[in-house]
Amino acid sequence: MVESQQHQQYIEHAVEAADAAILNAQEAEHELQGAITLADPVAIQRAQAKLGSAKRQVREAQGQIQSFDSQKYGQQLEQTIQQLHQAAQDLEVSEDKFHTPRQIR
Repeated sequence: MVESQQHQQYIEHAVEAADAAILNAQEAEHELQGAITLADPVAIQRAQAKLGSAKRQVREAQGQIQSFDSQKYGQQLEQTIQQLHQAAQDLEVSEDKFHTPRQIR
């Protein structure tokens, strides 16, 4: 029973970390879009760095979530896995879409 409760806590922590990663990814995308709209080179570079950090955090959360038995906890984790996958795709699109212009580098 105790082992089951501990395992449940690990899953809850992984889901919380995944939720935080998804939120950070959304914030990074929003920040980058705002910086580009303002055409502020420093803000663009800062937002791109935040985007890279968010990508790492999403990848780490994906690895942590996928380490659990999807057969046993599938329903509980499936939505989080899908949200992480979507966040990773959105970050890739943002990164590809908003490259720093050469004159800013």
